[in-house]
Amino acid sequence: MAGGGVSVPEVGEQATGFAQRIETLLQNVLGECPDGYVSDPEGIPLRGGRTGYKIMQRAERGIPLDSDGEAVASLSFRYICSCKADGEWLQIDKSVIMITAEPDRLPIFHYDYNRVRTSETPGAHINISGSNDAATRIMLSCGGGLRGKSRRKEYINKGSFPTFSTLHFPVGGDRFRPGLEDVLQMAIYEFHIDATNEWQHHIEASREEYRTRQLKALIREFPDIAYDTLKEDGRELTTRPERPQRADRTSMLIRY
Repeated sequence: MAGGGVSVPEVGEQATGFAQRIETLLQNVLGECPDGYVSDPEGIPLRGGRTGYKIMQRAERGIPLDSDGEAVASLSFRYICSCKADGEWLQIDKSVIMITAEPDRLPIFHYDYNRVRTSETPGAHINISGSNDAATRIMLSCGGGLRGKSRRKEYINKGSFPTFSTLHFPVGGDRFRPGLEDVLQMAIYEFHIDATNEWQHHIEASREEYRTRQLKALIREFPDIAYDTLKEDGRELTTRPERPQRADRTSMLIRY
């Protein structure tokens, strides 16, 4: 039970539902694919005896993205998801969403997310493939900090220049990061990717569901802020809820 009220499905059932949600989105946006776009969730062992699930595209080379019937790019994704404990909601532990150019499969960009991290890399970030001499010069000359020292070490020991594609641009943190819906819509607008007539309706419906889930998770974690906001708007409320305390990680309000 979640919060003593709603019955929560077991983790495998939730992972299957999440994979089906992605499948439905892709079928409705990119068009019918008889073999399916998404592979079946694959169980993977996690620490503490828990079971996680890997969900990714079915096609090894990625899902073809056509423009006027010609393959110009491909979409690939991988999600690692789990539940913290029995009776908890599914959470994304890691994810990668990548667009590559065809036919050479050259990366264009990828959105990454890591819930648990121990470095200076932001949990939710985007890497953009390309070159930028000015950025490379700054990355090499500024040797302070963990990232800078690591780059200088790679340069001195291996002669490896830091590249623009290794810069990690933060994108919204744990709860406000872009979703697959945003990547699909960007590809349609920027690359003129072939899509169904009703693609926008389906993307917006899926995005609403995704953001609603994120909003609910935030409210569960910060009910005091929700209470204060409603009170500021003149709502009649009774007892102000206490914010749950988390000792296992930094608050998602401030995490990089």
